Amino acid sequence: MKINQIVLYAVLLLCLSGCATLYNPATDRNEFILIDSKTEVAIGRNVIDDLTRRYPLSDDENLQRRIQGIGRHIASVSDRQDIEYKFAILADKELNALTLPGGFIYINKGLVDKLTDDEIAYVLAHEVGHTAARHIAKKLQANMAYQLLLSVAFASVGSQAGESAADVARGIDTVYNLIGLSYSRKDEYEADRLGAKYVFKAGFNPYACLSVL
Repeated sequence: MKINQIVLYAVLLLCLSGCATLYNPATDRNEFILIDSKTEVAIGRNVIDDLTRRYPLSDDENLQRRIQGIGRHIASVSDRQDIEYKFAILADKELNALTLPGGFIYINKGLVDKLTDDEIAYVLAHEVGHTAARHIAKKLQANMAYQLLLSVAFASVGSQAGESAADVARGIDTVYNLIGLSYSRKDEYEADRLGAKYVFKAGFNPYACLSVL
């Protein structure tokens, strides 16, 4: 495939994705964002059923309300207010928390059982920090660019190879698998910084950040 065809594919992708350079108050930078908030939320919603089939929600309603209450305080001070954050507990003993695109944040019961409210606030704030900094959206759009290059490369060598590429893409390019990839160290430090900021602004003990880490 010729270079001008590749450029055309790239231009079409950017136009269809509604790309824009936006100022992000969480990172204090102008950033090139391909995925708007509405799309990001829709992607996150599409993954929830898959996630909760693999890792069911905790059936402890009082504990769920506790986490939702802490989460609301953190979300109220987030630098990103164009989405509605959702918080829930997964009935999993592993010490972990995760964020789906669009502000759907989950913490494992194993972690909740070991932490105070101030420490839980920091864990949730760290995840809110990933969302506010649009780390997930950036991973998604980087993957979109990879898929574009994959499609272009195989399109030039015949339909059979193109079909093989599509099969590979379907196997590895699910949002669930993508969010399972590790964040960069830079992203983690940024989420740490934002988490500490949100904990303090929401009125929780900021020193809990240290005990969690």
